[in-house]
Amino acid sequence: MALLIHQWIEACPHMRVMVLAHRKELVEQNAQELADLDGSLSIGVFAASLRRRETLKPITFASIDSVAKRAEEFPPQDVLLIDEAHRIPVKGEGKYRKFIDTMKARNPTMRVVGLTATPYRMGSGPICHQDHILNHVCYEANLGDLIRNGYLSPLVTINGDHAALDLEGVKKIAGEYNLKDLALRVDRGDVVAQAVKDIVSKVRIGQRKSIIVFCIDISHCQHVSQEMRKYGIDAPYIIGSTPIKERTRLVEEFKAGRIQWLLSVDCFFEGFNARRVDCIAMLRPTQSKGLWVQAVGRGLRLFPGKSNCMVLDYGDNIMRHGPIDMDEGIEIKLATCEKCENVFSRAVRCCPACGWEIPPVQREMFAAADEKERKMHSDKAAEGMLLNEPKWMTVSAVTLRLHRKVGKPDSVRVEYHCGLALVMEWLLLDHEGYGSSKARKWLTDRGLPPYDSVADMLERCSGKLIADMTPRILVRYEGKYLKIAMHEIKKGNDLILY
Repeated sequence: MALLIHQWIEACPHMRVMVLAHRKELVEQNAQELADLDGSLSIGVFAASLRRRETLKPITFASIDSVAKRAEEFPPQDVLLIDEAHRIPVKGEGKYRKFIDTMKARNPTMRVVGLTATPYRMGSGPICHQDHILNHVCYEANLGDLIRNGYLSPLVTINGDHAALDLEGVKKIAGEYNLKDLALRVDRGDVVAQAVKDIVSKVRIGQRKSIIVFCIDISHCQHVSQEMRKYGIDAPYIIGSTPIKERTRLVEEFKAGRIQWLLSVDCFFEGFNARRVDCIAMLRPTQSKGLWVQAVGRGLRLFPGKSNCMVLDYGDNIMRHGPIDMDEGIEIKLATCEKCENVFSRAVRCCPACGWEIPPVQREMFAAADEKERKMHSDKAAEGMLLNEPKWMTVSAVTLRLHRKVGKPDSVRVEYHCGLALVMEWLLLDHEGYGSSKARKWLTDRGLPPYDSVADMLERCSGKLIADMTPRILVRYEGKYLKIAMHEIKKGNDLILY
């Protein structure tokens, strides 16, 4: 962002740029980044919480809460940059939309540019769409590529046992777990004790120096903090009601390394820039991929002596959302206008062409169809794939099942159990052509007999036999599902890859 503004001002010295953010910490650190890049620029700040109200500078960093109703006090702007742009609602009014509309009325050629690491919202999909304020992706950088190219810190997860806790019946609001209901299942003495024990053990073994723990609510923070004291750990927590002076002190000491642990509910999901963080522990299950990516993102900054960031997931979020650098599962949900037949995003509710509104009953049907059920929570960190790149997974068990599909011959479904993950492939023994020959090659590669049929294999072969000869499989995501790229097969004393 700082480099963009610097380049724009160099090319056009008289242009005006305003940068909006929703928290004072973001306003302050964004302004500081630009000042550090070029101290000659005339930079203003407008944020009541920072006690600065500068309106006439060519570059202004502002808090949306402070400027939402004061657009008329600023000169017309050429560019409006919005940090954490996923916060702009795709429907209704809201302070962002009202402010943008007012500034656009004063300068119709003003460009609105959004920046975010999580370009999607729960229930409405990507924030960039032809029906939305942000309607064109002009640049994107994939998290996985940035990590591999050395701009961001590598991420690691570690093996951990998984003990399931059923979350079925936990209420949801707008697609996300109701926190009060969630706390009843997760903020229990036994679960907290086991999770803290697991975190402390892995942090000490991994020699982690700066740890953020995300909890469900204030009570959960308190219980986790109390449990950590049993291990001689002072883990203060910051919540929304923490006094500003105390919050500032804790944050500064944490960033300086004088405090090793910091607990929070939702204060650090966005824009918290503590570069030394080398461990993230997520105790909160969430249905929001955006929230999950934001949490993991707190550990992505580079810092001298930091080789990677360890991510400990106690909410089954890795398996729920898949790799953080893959968004194929997020899509725009479309509706067709019953008046003019225009196709538009469901999230905006009203047809942009004629104003027809999706009926409430139909909206409820859409919501019901989109609902995704998940049941798992763990008191021990589970391993998963944080990036969409090939990964070897250890096979703990294999199950063979009959798979039937209407209008198709039967097949054998081979289910590989790899910790939390269940990876599947199909042997099309009863099919003809390529599918059948591929299945028989699969059998001969393992030294198994060429079974006559699906029924013959299920009767004569066992999952244990397959598991014993298959220590590991190499997997990667294709769309939302894990696919097997390679098998490691035992043949005598040798391990052969197929």
